[in-house]
Amino acid sequence: MPLPHLDEPERLPELRRSHDLVDLHFHTYWSDGLAAPGHAVARARELGVQVAITDHNVIEGALESWRLAGDDAAKLIVPGIELTTAERIHLLVYFRKPDDLHNFFHRHVVPFRPRGATATTAIERPIGDFLDVLRRYDHITSAAHPYAVAKNGLMSVRERHQEVRHLLGDLDAIEIMNGEELDGGNQQSAALARRTHLGSTAGSDGHTLAELGSVCLAIERGADLFDCVRHREATLVDQRLPGAWRRLLSHSAKAPYFARRPGRFAVRWARRQSGDGPLTRSALREDELVLDSAVPAPDSP
Repeated sequence: MPLPHLDEPERLPELRRSHDLVDLHFHTYWSDGLAAPGHAVARARELGVQVAITDHNVIEGALESWRLAGDDAAKLIVPGIELTTAERIHLLVYFRKPDDLHNFFHRHVVPFRPRGATATTAIERPIGDFLDVLRRYDHITSAAHPYAVAKNGLMSVRERHQEVRHLLGDLDAIEIMNGEELDGGNQQSAALARRTHLGSTAGSDGHTLAELGSVCLAIERGADLFDCVRHREATLVDQRLPGAWRRLLSHSAKAPYFARRPGRFAVRWARRQSGDGPLTRSALREDELVLDSAVPAPDSP
């Protein structure tokens, strides 16, 4: 059965009375987004949504967001990562605790990163290995945008890597709605989740603050997020812009990352400054670093 689908804004306030909204796919400027972690926290708090910070192959954005959320961290942030496996498959991994994300990353990702890797460089470890070591952690996995050709979804690489067909059963979920994808790809993804009896995730795949919360799962208040994903006990909430506009917004946000000089950093691009070096915070000059402080709740003095 498909998940209930809500795309009429006037029905959202009623749903919010008994449900929590979770955007399970968002990027900060630690990978190819434009949003600072502190701004993502503030926007999530303003919207009343929980957001999974799932930067490409790095964890600084997720850990920083958790820290800046303070006492509200567990309510506002899901620590996560979007891995690019050796097969070029994008795999979303979510953890309950930031310590587990940190441990997993440094033990099972960092040793397999190529020298000089940027955030979007594939990790030299196959998806099967990741799924195997992840059994040691309290987590859920989801195949990101599985039918996306340009972004290397699980199903779009299956002709080149036949073995991945047999790994579907080791996943917890399929991303059935991705805010960047066209409707056809999302419909195929939803059908795949139903056909394989896997759980469902959904997220904006946002790279700007304007996109955060535009695609969410609504789960009953007090319910366990991981259980709701696995058992498809959620409502899909779609507040996206029309297709052409949302793709323009997202691709514009990624422009600095994929600019002519590969190491160009989003902050420099936003300030009309140029610079070379790896896409990491350490590549910024001292005067470009802005250290975020904890973001207070709206009713704080």
